[in-house]
Amino acid sequence: MRNNLKALILISITVIFSCVDRFRVPKNFETENSGEFLAGDTTYLEIKPVWDQTYGFSKPTEISIAQDGRIFVADAGNQSILVFNQDGSQPDGFNFLINLEDSYGNPVSPIDVDIDKKMNIFFIDGSQRVFVWNQYWAEVGINKISVSATFRHTTTGIDTIVNAGTDTWHSLLNDNSWAIIDEDMTNDQALIDSLIRPHIFYDGRYEVNAYLDTYYESDSSQFTGLTAPSDDENMIFVSDSYGGQNNQYRIIQINFERSLILELNSGDLVWAYAGRFGGTVKGYGTGAGTVNQPLSLDVDYQGNIYYTQAGNYFHAHMISPNLSGDFAVYTSGFQPEADQIMDPSIFLNAVDIAVDNNRNSYIVDRINADVTIFDSYGSFFKKAGLKDSVVKIMNEPVAAAVDQRGILYVCDISQSAIYRFKLSNTLNEDLEQED
Repeated sequence: MRNNLKALILISITVIFSCVDRFRVPKNFETENSGEFLAGDTTYLEIKPVWDQTYGFSKPTEISIAQDGRIFVADAGNQSILVFNQDGSQPDGFNFLINLEDSYGNPVSPIDVDIDKKMNIFFIDGSQRVFVWNQYWAEVGINKISVSATFRHTTTGIDTIVNAGTDTWHSLLNDNSWAIIDEDMTNDQALIDSLIRPHIFYDGRYEVNAYLDTYYESDSSQFTGLTAPSDDENMIFVSDSYGGQNNQYRIIQINFERSLILELNSGDLVWAYAGRFGGTVKGYGTGAGTVNQPLSLDVDYQGNIYYTQAGNYFHAHMISPNLSGDFAVYTSGFQPEADQIMDPSIFLNAVDIAVDNNRNSYIVDRINADVTIFDSYGSFFKKAGLKDSVVKIMNEPVAAAVDQRGILYVCDISQSAIYRFKLSNTLNEDLEQED
């Protein structure tokens, strides 16, 4: 349905998801299991085959699972994000994520990737930048892009014509006291191509972000982790491990801001968003719920943020938002000595954390070459990645993700492989297991 932009009302632009051919999860595994850890759970068994170099991997660095079940792997060696169905096959339509480049033609080596409900695929390369590619736009196609519009103030009735991309444009486009009454669109192919392809979503070097990020060196940020909330929240989070003289170790919230109006080939009108600095969620410290050389990041459906770090004194943290005030205040959800997940003796190099739909945590230890699983209360549950409880299956695991069936996927960067594990009491009899 096409909105009439000439009506004296605020336009309401939404993405229509129902027309997208969704990937169906294959029923290869039992789905009745709730995902909660039970008394009868035994051990994590490896699922064969291993997804190795024959699947196209070079240096798989991070892994994320979209809400439709597809698996996205950031491969820094290939400068690509590889996409898989749960049976290991590769779907069509993701060629834009192969051989990634920035707007200057320089190769981009992704180190983390995540997907939100709007079908945005976000990824980072260790710099101060966040990139985005929208799967829906690529599938449907963009017909036109706004280049200017006439805004009318809803109280005074004053009209003003503003060109897209200016400071005034961004201000009025995100101010509900102004309504668009007329617009000028272009079908310039170069402009359309720049949005169809992966492009910059956020850059700490942009003047507006440097201005908003008052107390830190935004242009020097080094993002090590990225996570997108699972619902319709217009924000993402990144971990910044720049350090510097002022210990710039922190977690940042990046907000969505309306940037352009797109007319898709389907006739639908949608917002294009740009990222804007939203605030430092947590900064440097050595206690529970503080940040010191962060390595990875995840968020659960309640908005709790989980992260691992290399600095003192605790390797794994969870912080919970208090939303009672004008803005969220985050405090530690796990406590030293009370919660096993904060025991620093468990980990040697906790490089990644993944959280499933039941808020169980999966922490990857690169040196121990295993994954340690904790329940939602931070209590130890089991290890994954071991054969007969002692023999290490993996060599150098660096990242993990868990799908809705409870399948654990682990990136092994030195083996150029993805290993998969499942609790033994939920495996089907016909599943090929490790010999």
